[in-house]
Amino acid sequence: MIFGKSVSLPMAPQKTTNASADPFSLAKSTMKILLVIIVVAGALRLAELGQIPAGINVDEAANAWNAYTLLKTGKDQHGVGWPILYTRAFGENRSTSYIYALIPFQALGGMSIQTTRLPAALGGLLSVLLMYFVGARLFGQSAGMIAAGMLALNPWHLQISRLGVEASLSPLLVLASLAALLWANLPVVDNNQRPARPLFAMLAGLVLGLSLYGYWAVRIFLPLFFIGAVAVTWRLRWQRPKTRDGTLAIGAFLLALVLTCAPLFWRHVVDPEIGKRARIQGWVWEESDSLIQKIAKVVNRYPGHFGADFLFINGDHDPAYSPLTDTALFHWYDLPFLVLGLIACVRRARASPPARLLLLWVILYPVADLLARHSSLHSLRSLPGLPGLILLAALGVVHAWKWLRPHRFTIASIGYSLLGLIAVFNILFLKQFFLDRNYTVEKLYANQVDHFQACDWLRSRLSGVDAVFWSGSSAHRYIYTVVCVGYNPEQWFRDVREIVPGPLPGGVFAHEDIYLRVGKFHFMFGDSQSRAELSELLHNDRSDRVIFVVRPGELGLHRNARPVYEALGPDGKPTLWIFDVKL
Repeated sequence: MIFGKSVSLPMAPQKTTNASADPFSLAKSTMKILLVIIVVAGALRLAELGQIPAGINVDEAANAWNAYTLLKTGKDQHGVGWPILYTRAFGENRSTSYIYALIPFQALGGMSIQTTRLPAALGGLLSVLLMYFVGARLFGQSAGMIAAGMLALNPWHLQISRLGVEASLSPLLVLASLAALLWANLPVVDNNQRPARPLFAMLAGLVLGLSLYGYWAVRIFLPLFFIGAVAVTWRLRWQRPKTRDGTLAIGAFLLALVLTCAPLFWRHVVDPEIGKRARIQGWVWEESDSLIQKIAKVVNRYPGHFGADFLFINGDHDPAYSPLTDTALFHWYDLPFLVLGLIACVRRARASPPARLLLLWVILYPVADLLARHSSLHSLRSLPGLPGLILLAALGVVHAWKWLRPHRFTIASIGYSLLGLIAVFNILFLKQFFLDRNYTVEKLYANQVDHFQACDWLRSRLSGVDAVFWSGSSAHRYIYTVVCVGYNPEQWFRDVREIVPGPLPGGVFAHEDIYLRVGKFHFMFGDSQSRAELSELLHNDRSDRVIFVVRPGELGLHRNARPVYEALGPDGKPTLWIFDVKL
């Protein structure tokens, strides 16, 4: 019962004789529409990639630096040669997938903010194309085309496609794994008679296995998703091995999957350090909680992922990953289509394997964000579910059209009004995103914009300086510094590096490495303020040129000297002072 009328919401035909079931059988007009979607998606993800968002967050900087040291020396920042399963980085042991994706771009364009984000941007563009393929194979060309268009304009996907972090590849890895299975004609969702393709099935096993080496949220989501896919399509899987090609295809898929991901699985069994990144912020429960209390806290985190605050109002509350505009993860116009798509899937779930798979995708989407603590719900950990939500909304659009189509007198007015509303939402969103750039102070601090301003001033003067002292509470200020000044990786391994384990005073960064010194750069924390190094410079019987980069008022340097440079915040007030002194 929808809008007071009982209507039938048929799913797209699944027979191979229907042209809409073949994503590659496109009319010229349809091909042009898909091409426009791809061009728009590319333009939105590549335009001003080095400036929007301003600055660079700490995870982007870590990926950039470790890729650069590997490119130039064959070792990550800790001296480990070509790590595969994880790299230590700040001590949290992150996956290496994004780092290796970044190396070719650094080889061509050097280390910069733009090259750091290029794998994410191009991966986002490829995700839009795969979104079409997956949507078309499951629900027909119309659903695939609409899903691709919605993903191209989706605020959540656009923002993450412009950040050089591991999680940015999550939608791509999930879509690529599912697309590979569909391409191989494995019985994931199809109930047609497409013959299985053993060679492509082996490729699908490789794609799925390699995807598991990505961001740890993908490592949680993908196995559960594909185990669930087997469960909801078990009848198809029981029928497929009866054919010779079906047996070969399933065997080839499983063999490639096992060979690819076995080293990763075994390392998770024997090496607790590999999962450190998943628990770096602590679990959602306290150690003193009972088992029932722990389960309750995990379960209580689930419903919010479907709530208005996370999806439509505020998104992730962490300044590093909070929305750049007043729009959160989805536009408000997506809401009725999500609801209608959900109704359509539930009504057809018994008869339609694609509907069951999509419901499974949506139900599981928050699963990687249920265990670990965060200031809010975590937009990066939830990313594996984004394509499923987009496809659900696209399905809602298809069925809204099917419902309106018989009402010839109202379809034009409603359709044009809806298109106008969607256009207004997107124009306002894109204006804020690309033109207004009203970043909050917290966002600019999270991306160290003022630090980059200071580094730009310092870069050309660095050779004539004996020491540089940075103040401030950021635990990883060193990583921004080496990226911004273009530090020489070979010099990095020759220089003195003083590292202590966290936490800092106050208990923050408990499980991470804290760098106090890299070569001539000194990073001051707490009450120590690197007094030993300062004392050595004061009493070494020579004149030293020393640069101090401090927050306004820190160290009292302004009482005896004027800053030679001021980095300004969004309100025009100084956020960093640079003093150039002789000791």
